Amino acid sequence: MEEQLKHAIVSVFPQRVFPALAGEKPLSAANVKRFAPTAAVGILIAFTPVLYGSLAAPSNVIADPADLFIFSIGNVLPLLFVFYAALLYVPVVLQETQAAGWMPIIARRGRSSYVGTHVVRSAAIGALAFGSAIGLAAMWAFAIAPAFDQVAFIPEQRVLPVAEDMTFSQFAHTGTWKFVVFMIFWTAFHGMLYTVLFTALAMHLRNPFLALLLGPAVVFLVGTALAIAQLEMFMPDNAVLPTGLEQGPLHEPVITTCVVLLTVLGTVGFTLWSPRLPRALQ
Repeated sequence: MEEQLKHAIVSVFPQRVFPALAGEKPLSAANVKRFAPTAAVGILIAFTPVLYGSLAAPSNVIADPADLFIFSIGNVLPLLFVFYAALLYVPVVLQETQAAGWMPIIARRGRSSYVGTHVVRSAAIGALAFGSAIGLAAMWAFAIAPAFDQVAFIPEQRVLPVAEDMTFSQFAHTGTWKFVVFMIFWTAFHGMLYTVLFTALAMHLRNPFLALLLGPAVVFLVGTALAIAQLEMFMPDNAVLPTGLEQGPLHEPVITTCVVLLTVLGTVGFTLWSPRLPRALQ
């Protein structure tokens, strides 16, 4: 029955739309083109803190490499975080939903396999892209910038020790490297959450503009509402990178993260097991 369905689909839709059915290799030109936007956005994410730091730091007062690291990962990356997460993998899903490319895959492997594959891929890509951004920022701030005198450090301008600078820098009490490593994994985890969330959400939205923008817009509006209510410590971007706030207790960003995690699990679960196929897959 599955073979008959497969041949029926191929007879209706051209094989160039479904390269997997035509026996095309993973590194084929079609697949390279398919994931090219993801690669481009991933590279942009990875180098955003370094680019921002290298351009903006010389005109600001920077006390030391740790201050440069916090400065680099602040401002631009938190502001664009959710929009980057949507642009990272949603275009891959849109290429399939807009051309009915999901049909042969679901016919062969079922909905759970189709959705699960995209969830795993988006999770890995999101974690890698955002984790790399923090890792590269650390490498630049602690090694490259000091070695090549790219930033003039003014140690006497440091008001607070690193361990009291921001939420999460408490880990620097026993070594700055512990704080840096934590930030890499913490940001990678949030990158995974938001990339998966927007990937699953895109399967429920037929309009490509809504698929790209609705998720980030909702997160942005929630953050704005929390800011108006003077609850900045619970804003989604501050839960990821609270570089603009005074140091607060660790439970504040953890609470927001738990809410996001539950939202992701609920959205993915509904996408996997709802009685009807997600709207974009109908």
